Amino acid sequence: MTNDLDAMAKLRGLMNELDDARSQLQKTTGVLASVPDPDANSGAAGAMTALEQAWGHLLVVERRFAKHERGGR
Repeated sequence: MTNDLDAMAKLRGLMNELDDARSQLQKTTGVLASVPDPDANSGAAGAMTALEQAWGHLLVVERRFAKHERGGR
């Protein structure tokens, strides 16, 4: 049981770190909006997409684990 709890704590920690990164990236994107550099804007947009995908994958893992803990399949 402790291993499961430790794993969930680490997963939630990763999700919190991604949330912090999202906040920082949103600030960066806001600054870049005033800069006429398409490469920078494109890079920031790509980073946000990758971050959102990572968040989505971690959320799937969290939900599957919760379902497993409840005895579901």
